[in-house]
Amino acid sequence: MLRLCLVLAALSLGACASSTESTEASDARDCFRTFDVRGYGVVDDHRVRLRINSRRAYIVTIRENTRDFDITSPLSVQSSSGFVCVGDTLGVRLVRGDDHFPSLVTAVERAPPNTEAAQEN
Repeated sequence: MLRLCLVLAALSLGACASSTESTEASDARDCFRTFDVRGYGVVDDHRVRLRINSRRAYIVTIRENTRDFDITSPLSVQSSSGFVCVGDTLGVRLVRGDDHFPSLVTAVERAPPNTEAAQEN
């Protein structure tokens, strides 16, 4: 029983250490959590601006034409890890709320300050 308690305690401490390491890694990289997106707007034919807060925004590039986006419909950002990082598009996609059509993201970049999209939701 004591051995089981020790193993569980070690596993718990290991989980705490790994989550701290992943948080530090995401701080060192320019990332955001998918559920932190507060709005979006169309920048041009293939780029969408994702607003995180009043000071942070990212621009993602997709292959599909953004003319098909209904700016009044919700947009979901999905990632296999739950994070989206600049320069890392593996498993990242945008899903439109009106037809649930997934658009694969081909590029992620930090938006320059005070860059507004043509239309924003």
